[in-house]
Amino acid sequence: MSEKAALEERIQSGLLRQFLGRETWALTDQAVVSATNFLTNVMLLRFMGLREFGVFTLAWMSVLFVNSLQTALIVAPMMSIGPKQEEKDRPSYFGAVVFQELVLVSCCFVLVLLALKTSSNFFPHKNLQQLALPLAVSAFAYQMQDFVRRYFFATRQSRRALADDVLSYLTQLPILFLLHHAGHLNSVTALWTMAGTSILGLAPGWFWMEPLEFSWEWIKSISLRHWRVSRWLTGSALLVWTSSNIFLLSAPVYYGAAAAGVLKASQNLMGVTHVWFQGLDNIVPVETARHLRKGGVDSMLAYTRSILLKWGGLTLLFAIVMAAAPGFWLKLIYSPEMVQYGYILRLYALLYVIVFVGGPLRAGLQALEFTVPIFWSYLAMTAFALAFAGPLAKRLGISGSLLGLLGAQILFQSIVGISLLLKARRVGQQAALLAQSPAAAE
Repeated sequence: MSEKAALEERIQSGLLRQFLGRETWALTDQAVVSATNFLTNVMLLRFMGLREFGVFTLAWMSVLFVNSLQTALIVAPMMSIGPKQEEKDRPSYFGAVVFQELVLVSCCFVLVLLALKTSSNFFPHKNLQQLALPLAVSAFAYQMQDFVRRYFFATRQSRRALADDVLSYLTQLPILFLLHHAGHLNSVTALWTMAGTSILGLAPGWFWMEPLEFSWEWIKSISLRHWRVSRWLTGSALLVWTSSNIFLLSAPVYYGAAAAGVLKASQNLMGVTHVWFQGLDNIVPVETARHLRKGGVDSMLAYTRSILLKWGGLTLLFAIVMAAAPGFWLKLIYSPEMVQYGYILRLYALLYVIVFVGGPLRAGLQALEFTVPIFWSYLAMTAFALAFAGPLAKRLGISGSLLGLLGAQILFQSIVGISLLLKARRVGQQAALLAQSPAAAE
């Protein structure tokens, strides 16, 4: 390689690192996860058909539901509080967090299993009985694997998170293909595949974790500290399912499982953005907390603005590309019959631009350990959803559900954004007062 070529390569590499910053490994990891999820959904829709894919989508929502509880109760506090721990306290802190995780996933396993077994008594549909055990095992395994990967990000072991996810996600595709080739692919076998590959990725993750210490005093102390943050996030997670998701569920109520398949297929195309959406979720809360600890509120807000500008701009660009020719993308990825739903993809493109803003804003509130506004934002969204989800879906069809989602997200981002600015201003004023005169601050 010539000296000039080597210099150009170093410059390009430097520009890439400058653009990606500390998010490089998180985004690489999320690229693997999102690409696999994208291809998995494409395969399931093509191989199983729109209706069976809709059944799988509705079943998988229960896995996502219990995982949202885990995120609120354990992951979100860990990502914001874990980076603030002194080195000597890390074994005891993360030991307490692992204990909480084991209790939670065990409860969720029982919850999902009993919920489907009980539902089958009232709704005599063969799928409920068949889905109960694989869905419960999938919920357990998926949560455990997701916790381990988030732990690696919280402790700045991003490369191990990547290795863990490669084992868990990339093994899905060949198994699903073989099941289809053998004529055995359906919602039940797809769920067993998800469970098995999650366990495959989980196993080495446990061996890679740092030494843990289990102390009842630490478990009690950390549980209480986490609860002060997570109690509002847990309420928020529950409200999500009566706000955003009630819009997504209202369309299938009126138009059947195929409507859920249409929504999921369109959302899947926008799922490319999950590479940085969820990749940033793995690193932004941690880095926001570090900026707050080292540089104060001004440093934290500057970091938040940089994320919004850099990655929000990329989200907008991608949304424009998808919205410009939605029929082309739906036909290319799925089939000609999906072209008629181009308007749904356009609405999803707009929705994703608005949704992106919320991630960095929530990270700022979590770093300040002030999560009450997040709860109230979801409560406002819930009231909005209860008032408009049914009428919009009934009168406007699938597009009505997405229009409702757009309105709910605008309401949410407005409340969270204003709350973050007001709280940051108060914290900054208090810090300035302490710097001038500790006695006066008292």
